[in-house]
Amino acid sequence: MFNHKHYVPILRWRAAEKGALLKLKDEHKSLVTPLIEFIMPQPNSDGEKTPKELLQESIEKFSENIPGIADQVVKYWGRNTVFVDVQLIDGSIRAETLKKILEHGKQLDIFMIPVITIIPVVGFESDSQTRRVALEFIKQSGHGLCLRITDSNFKEKTLSGDIENFLRENGIDTKDIDMLIDFKVVNEQTLVDSLVEKINVIPNLEGWRTFIVAGGAFPQDLSHLEKHNQYDIPRSDWAIWKNLTGKLKRQPSFADYTVQYPIYLQQTSASNPSASIRYSLEEKWVIVRGEGLRNPKGAGFKQYPAQAQILANQKNVFKGKNFSAGDAYIAEKAKDINTKKTGNPKTWLEAGINHHVSLVADQISSLREK
Repeated sequence: MFNHKHYVPILRWRAAEKGALLKLKDEHKSLVTPLIEFIMPQPNSDGEKTPKELLQESIEKFSENIPGIADQVVKYWGRNTVFVDVQLIDGSIRAETLKKILEHGKQLDIFMIPVITIIPVVGFESDSQTRRVALEFIKQSGHGLCLRITDSNFKEKTLSGDIENFLRENGIDTKDIDMLIDFKVVNEQTLVDSLVEKINVIPNLEGWRTFIVAGGAFPQDLSHLEKHNQYDIPRSDWAIWKNLTGKLKRQPSFADYTVQYPIYLQQTSASNPSASIRYSLEEKWVIVRGEGLRNPKGAGFKQYPAQAQILANQKNVFKGKNFSAGDAYIAEKAKDINTKKTGNPKTWLEAGINHHVSLVADQISSLREK
């Protein structure tokens, strides 16, 4: 399907991520296949509902939106290939969600040329019903599936045999499977040789349709950084991947979590996020860190244009307004620090993700053959 010179950003299906994908340039889109993780919507808590009632409200809200998901994928991503993962959805509707997304995507194929290629993602943590839905789809569509192996799976000494049994029992071949090894959280202390040892447990490494290695080094939050300052955070996930490529039998494609923490943590309505800009460079993230948007007597949303101006004025950092839609947004807000159109956490996350995906796509395209 694609070789190592391809990028797989792992994104949750929220407004910021949708906008970031929609605004990618075609030259970058051609180098990208996103993996979309669907998440449960935030319920409207009034302080009187029980946890069970809040969960039920979230399930009902998500269920109402299921029929339109495939249409949304087409709207925001187009008809290019996309991976879909429902593992973060509540177990009571997980299999049903995947089935309806795949069925509706198949219906869209009737009216579209070229067709939309939706590839389901499953793993050994997936429940049997969800795996069954994906396996039935692979036989009907011929699109194949993505097998996601996480770091916890490597703790099982039987992993290699489990993978071979999965293929044999379901009558599928490695050439129809995208092998994704997802180490989740990685950092500067992560030992590359340890990752190589784990990856080499995977059988027939050269036989999979695609081979992808994922990890994320962006911190859980920015609370450890002093407010009203600028910081550099190493892109350890990229550095680790580059070191891996020369030590494996097959060069993997690169996957990461863009400018977000790999483990999904749902925010509460009472949270007080800081006004901060996350800006990716080739080897690091530049963070322009503000204070909480809801701080009493604080600057609130007015911090964003001032931060944009600080970033845009650094010619050795800022890529320029023409680099990506995210950069154009930064440049526009930097023009007037007194603008009332300051943006908000959603629009600034969208800009950060759009810029990051564009940057990594450029990095991938310039890789030298080994």
